[in-house]
Amino acid sequence: MTIRTQRPYAAKAIIEHLFDVDHLDIFVTFRFPMNETNKPAHNLWICEVNEIEKAVTASSWQDAYTLLLTVADIPALPDKVTLEFLGPTSDLSITWSKQWEPWGPIVSTEFPPVITTRIITDGPGVQDDINVSNVNILFLDATSNNITIGGFINGVNGQVLHIAKIDDSANDVTLKEHAATSTQLIHLHAEADETLINEHGGWNLVCNGTAWYDTSHSKHV
Repeated sequence: MTIRTQRPYAAKAIIEHLFDVDHLDIFVTFRFPMNETNKPAHNLWICEVNEIEKAVTASSWQDAYTLLLTVADIPALPDKVTLEFLGPTSDLSITWSKQWEPWGPIVSTEFPPVITTRIITDGPGVQDDINVSNVNILFLDATSNNITIGGFINGVNGQVLHIAKIDDSANDVTLKEHAATSTQLIHLHAEADETLINEHGGWNLVCNGTAWYDTSHSKHV
């Protein structure tokens, strides 16, 4: 006769992460509904970012299956993230009171990028430090005035930004080359300001975490 033993609830969590400006959001998804009235102490989570241990600084239940962990002081999107749980503890259990067993390092999967947009209408003065956190498409609506962009803030390494003029007015839109008052400068092909004069069009920029580089074409035309 086969004697069935209780299965440990271990290594059955899915780990995913999302980089956001200066920290990581780590989503731990369990395969059973969890008791949301408790959560483990932060020191029971061992998170390594690029093989360097980083402390979990906050946690909250998103629903009965998903626990969100926050890891602070992350300056750029990491190449590798792992998460280990030093259980068991009564503060992490399924709804029928079985404690979740410990697990060794599980490699986290990066969430696919979310395509988000923002519309800029301000002008005619130079717009410095436009916040492009989690922005991939920047629409410029110059219906009421010229628009001039000097630079950005909160761009992250590897971020791609598509900029497009979307109105039919005769007003101009301009990207400034090396505007000294901006936090993240723009590097354009010919190292000079570029302006769309009474026309549609735009630019493709990529960020290395500190500045933006024009990749709209292979050489300036």
